[in-house]
Amino acid sequence: MEISEILVKTGLNNKEAAVYLALLELGTATVYPIATKAGIKRPTAYLILNQLQQKGMVSVVPRATKALYTAESPEKIIQDLLKKQELVKRFMPDMLALYNTKKEKPHIQLFEGKEGVLEVYKKVFASPSADFFCTIGDVLGSFSELPKELKERALMKKIKVRELLTQSSFDIEHARGMPQHEFYENRFVPAGMEFLTDNVFFQDSVVFFSYKPYMFAVVITSRGVVTSLKTIFELAWQGSSEYKKIIPENKV
Repeated sequence: MEISEILVKTGLNNKEAAVYLALLELGTATVYPIATKAGIKRPTAYLILNQLQQKGMVSVVPRATKALYTAESPEKIIQDLLKKQELVKRFMPDMLALYNTKKEKPHIQLFEGKEGVLEVYKKVFASPSADFFCTIGDVLGSFSELPKELKERALMKKIKVRELLTQSSFDIEHARGMPQHEFYENRFVPAGMEFLTDNVFFQDSVVFFSYKPYMFAVVITSRGVVTSLKTIFELAWQGSSEYKKIIPENKV
């Protein structure tokens, strides 16, 4: 790695790094040789030297005619970094308090169109667990591979899934043949009940996917809202029909 790259990583921009390195090599010099060695125009060199003065990395040597500039020791960089580190440590508790307060605020996002909705499904599938209350028909019509991918991830124990489904032919066929185990479980609401959207809880969020009349997903991230809705889900889950009662012929 070049020295100029290291200087940039410490907080200087590319031109500041070039001017500082040029001045380190020259020792003490006027603007013209500094600009020439740094490969920049003289007016720009004046601006950069002024910026480096403000950062305490360059000093001006008093002179009657032309100003002479000299570079401060590179050890000044370490001293400045240590000061910044101590400052950040001192105020870290306050910054974390602000960060955690922000996380507690409710957050609502709208994703529109097929690409936007698919992006949300990817987030759900990447989470450690997901509880669906849904019907699979619309999902199959637009993303035929998603249900298969979800089952595969559950079989690999990458996500723990519970699906509360309707007793439609689409939902029963979707559930049929999938072994019920710790990482994948289906239950069914009473016959005649419908879910008109695909819905899911994951992490601190609840998502409502709608496919008609146009495709969109609304993601609500709020611990309070999700906890309340999740309580309703748990009540529905406990009162729903187990897999074997709806699909008794399937051996699991």
